[in-house]
Amino acid sequence: MARGTLRLRRRRRRAAFQPLSDGNRRQAVLKNFATYLGSQALTPRDYFEMNWTLEPYTRGCPVGFYGPGTMVAHGSAIRTAVDRSHWAGTETATYWNGYMDGAVRSGERAAPEVLAQL
Repeated sequence: MARGTLRLRRRRRRAAFQPLSDGNRRQAVLKNFATYLGSQALTPRDYFEMNWTLEPYTRGCPVGFYGPGTMVAHGSAIRTAVDRSHWAGTETATYWNGYMDGAVRSGERAAPEVLAQL
């Protein structure tokens, strides 16, 4: 039997599974996996689930998890220079935050800000 990790990322699907009890959710998830992977998916070696949005330190992974409306209302605050301290990094990106693309975009934004103060 193949080994691996599967996860639900789509908000629509996740919303359908979250209100279920642990046992009912396990059964529904495995049934869904079996649709794509065959009947072997109904009897995994192990089953573990984690709702990363409830984890207090990472709050979502693989990217920062901001509550609804946070970035619209306060997003510019994490990019605004404070005196001579400038902020760059994937979490400050306005597009693709949390990923390498966002990190590059953030650096491209911050570099001219720093150069302008030299």
